[in-house]
Amino acid sequence: MNLKDILWLSYKDLREKKVRTSLTIIMVMIGVASIVALSSQTAGISQSIQSSLNTLGPTSIILTSTSSTGFTIADTDRLSSLPNVSSVIPILIGSVAITANNQNTSATLIGVSSSYLTNLLGSLNLYQGTIYQDTITPAAIIGYSIAFPSALAGRQNIMAGQAATITLPGRNGLTLSIPISGVLQEYGTSVVPIDSAVIISMQAAQILLHRSSFNMILVKANNVSSVAALSSLITTVYGSNARILTTQELIQATSSIIGSITILLLIIAGISLVVAAIGIMNIMLIAVYERIHEIGIMKSLGFKNRNILGIFLFQAMIIGFVGGTIGIVVGAGASYSLSFIISSATSAGSHTVTSPAAGSAPAESSGNVRVAAGGGNFGFAGSGPSASSSSSFLSYQPVFTFGILIEAMLVAIIVSVLAGIYPAYRASRMEPIDALRQL
Repeated sequence: MNLKDILWLSYKDLREKKVRTSLTIIMVMIGVASIVALSSQTAGISQSIQSSLNTLGPTSIILTSTSSTGFTIADTDRLSSLPNVSSVIPILIGSVAITANNQNTSATLIGVSSSYLTNLLGSLNLYQGTIYQDTITPAAIIGYSIAFPSALAGRQNIMAGQAATITLPGRNGLTLSIPISGVLQEYGTSVVPIDSAVIISMQAAQILLHRSSFNMILVKANNVSSVAALSSLITTVYGSNARILTTQELIQATSSIIGSITILLLIIAGISLVVAAIGIMNIMLIAVYERIHEIGIMKSLGFKNRNILGIFLFQAMIIGFVGGTIGIVVGAGASYSLSFIISSATSAGSHTVTSPAAGSAPAESSGNVRVAAGGGNFGFAGSGPSASSSSSFLSYQPVFTFGILIEAMLVAIIVSVLAGIYPAYRASRMEPIDALRQL
């Protein structure tokens, strides 16, 4: 008996039991779809975070202040005097709430010299307008998600050249007009939430946030090989007064955490494949008992044990292949849907309505933007009753690799074949006379 005949007999029985075959395939499909969707999700998130961290460069060291006084010019001078330091970039970060055309969003206010923007962003990609000048008169460039809030489904809400009004809580409703000089391209997830940021000069940020210091410093080493030694030296200098992280450490930590999460999720997805394997074994055992008389006839006609074994193993293989193929397609669709939902949900969650302080000036016409500013380290510390909210959000695309797809298909086929071994063995070991008695 040749392979073609064995394949035909395997397919013939599956075709005759369409409902049973469909349910078995669905069980395999669910397991494979779970593996593909979860693997691509974690790979996409990891790639997005690592790509954003890499924009800072492998020689970057990030210092954040742990004290209320923050960093001063003396700190930048001290860091600049250390060996193997290429540049020192002071950054002031606070929180703001922007209202434009009845759209309310929370955002991060970033104060940094315009000459350092390229170092901070990796590359300066403007969607519209130009950068600001380093003066005490505030002008701003805004992140992509501020200009294009998700609530407007891709429609631009704030444009370069538009006038903005900043309301300062706790200062008797003092307002200040500010031009939006430019809009940035989309940068994605980053240590500094660029897409949801309002970026102005350091001098202007210190005035608006009532601070003479800053709360973050980005240090660039001369080369990658000197990063570890420089980080250790800075840690010795500052001790517990600053949190010190290198981009390499952040990437390693991110990879480790996401790797652990991936393993956990794959174990959960694997449980569904175990359930599918039990279902396959159960259904194939039923099929064996239903075909006892048929097996007896085949053996009487000269079918060998290996032929009977092959028929049932190929049935299991067909189930695994079809279930795996459909599972890959369904998993890919589910993965893209899930990434869209997560990105939309986190984006919407970062858009928080912020009430201005009591006594503040009323909002201007819908053509302008009102920004209620608050100070402090990564949160509202101003005296106004503003709601504090993280302004960054997760934006990523799932990543599908050829390896993931092949592995998912192989797992589906192997699990199905393993589940079919025992029923196939039982069928192949039947004695013809015993099987014929079932007629």
